[in-house]
Amino acid sequence: MPLDVTSIVQTARQALAPFGNTLTDAWCALIGDRVAVWRVKNAASLQRAVTAELETMGLRLRHAQIPERYALAWFEEATKQDEEEIQVLFARLLARAASGDEDASDRRHLQILTHFTPSDAKAFHWFFSRDDPEKHPSFPEYDLWRRAKDELGEASWLSIEHLMSLGVIERRFDLIHREAEFLGRESWTAAAELTATERGSSLFRACNAPTISPGESTPLTRPSS
Repeated sequence: MPLDVTSIVQTARQALAPFGNTLTDAWCALIGDRVAVWRVKNAASLQRAVTAELETMGLRLRHAQIPERYALAWFEEATKQDEEEIQVLFARLLARAASGDEDASDRRHLQILTHFTPSDAKAFHWFFSRDDPEKHPSFPEYDLWRRAKDELGEASWLSIEHLMSLGVIERRFDLIHREAEFLGRESWTAAAELTATERGSSLFRACNAPTISPGESTPLTRPSS
């Protein structure tokens, strides 16, 4: 059964009824024709993306699993996105939330994704795919910096830093004890590591691409319609 994204925000239609007969009319009255049309186009793209994700994941849609406050928050934030890499992450969140997934149902993830850029999405997937996300991936910062530059490009560290500011990754310092040979003196060195947070691991589980067969690609863009 195809998913009609707008059907989960019926309450929003009623709340905005004084401004017009349809949600589009309300947007036109509030923020102008240009932005309204842009968000309606985004909603149409998201509807196709959510339906595709449900089919890809083999999930069953359960409208009752989506609280109204989550549906409204998702619709409000998701329709502000016109970049395909970000839209597909929102689509995966809703598809999994509609099937009762606890990670995907966390509304805090919506706020994080609104701040993602396509480069952030790529770095996010790259970081969490390097190890089992259930183990909270952790890597020496210098080693990660060097690999990110080599594999993702010179500007990739900007995205890593942005993920840290969003609370998806955190920097930790470990004290390393060494015994010096000279006069038996001891020394301590602080080593920086970048580690996945609980929030970051939960977000990755919620919007990671579904597992597919070896040899197939796992793009961060949705299939063309």
